[in-house]
Amino acid sequence: MKKSHGLKFIKNYAYNHIGPSVKRPTFAYITITSLCNSRCNYCGMWENKKENEPNTEEWKRIITDISKIGAVTLTFSGGEPFLRSDLFELASHAKTQGLVPMVVTNLSLFHKDHVEKIAENFDFIGISLDTIHPEIYTEIRGKDWLEQIKKNIHVLMDGLSALKAETEVSAVVTVSNRNADEIHELIHMVFDELNMDTITFNLLDPNGGPKAKEFIPTQEQIQYFKQVVMDHKSLYPISNSTRYFNQLGHFDYACNPWKCVQIDHRGFLMTPCLFLHDHQINLREQRLSDVWKSKHVQKMYSQYNKCKTCNLGCIAESAWSTSDINYLINEGLRGMILPTIKRIKVRNE
Repeated sequence: MKKSHGLKFIKNYAYNHIGPSVKRPTFAYITITSLCNSRCNYCGMWENKKENEPNTEEWKRIITDISKIGAVTLTFSGGEPFLRSDLFELASHAKTQGLVPMVVTNLSLFHKDHVEKIAENFDFIGISLDTIHPEIYTEIRGKDWLEQIKKNIHVLMDGLSALKAETEVSAVVTVSNRNADEIHELIHMVFDELNMDTITFNLLDPNGGPKAKEFIPTQEQIQYFKQVVMDHKSLYPISNSTRYFNQLGHFDYACNPWKCVQIDHRGFLMTPCLFLHDHQINLREQRLSDVWKSKHVQKMYSQYNKCKTCNLGCIAESAWSTSDINYLINEGLRGMILPTIKRIKVRNE
């Protein structure tokens, strides 16, 4: 991440804590497509049919407006983002607008020709990787892909290293009752075998799909998962905060909904919560840069100000909404950002 992006983070932080009532989002998420080639049993998105998704120019206009309202990062998600043939073009456009492009993928559609394009267009790539066991991967993801995904990761990591690229590669782990007992082995596979840069954990969303409740981890599994991760947090760059793990399931901090703007696969501005999927405003008909300051959007965001029920462990994690500067410096900068930078530097030597 460039120094200019870091300065933008700091400006947003100051603006949102001491500035006017209309806040600036830091993180933006667009579901670039609802289509997916996985068959995850805890997610129903793969059952979607192709809808009237924004075309390339419409997405570019929305991305431009995301930058105008002050966002720093832009995550392309899905569905499976690599199903969009214009993914790299849109990421390139995001870069020209001063955004930090990020993408979350299952990496099944990756081939070696993508390495240079990923290095050029993305600052971060998150790869869904939930288990060390092929049979459990197949049960969770509905596809017998684990060994191929691992091969793809090796090609990606070797290619980025050869290019001396600064793209961060992270494993994104959804914790369920199928994998909670193997977290120790999974952490070591991610860092020691696959040489990835970071790892991020998310608890399973029980409302994610028709079979999601069958995959909910027990309290005993959650406690084991927490302990294992905390034991490894000083050894590896783990993206979740200590506060997230300490308070998992009984949070005493409130959400900061202004930190995130979320847009669905049809180009609708959504409610800020990543667990609630209510669409609100069609951004193909109205400009985000115009509606962001409207009373309707201000009211929509304000209703989440005191929410304490979020289990998200991604970059939108509520623990990072704290106004405690010392916590942000020690936990965020020293605990995660600097170790990640060091790991990428070693990778590229």
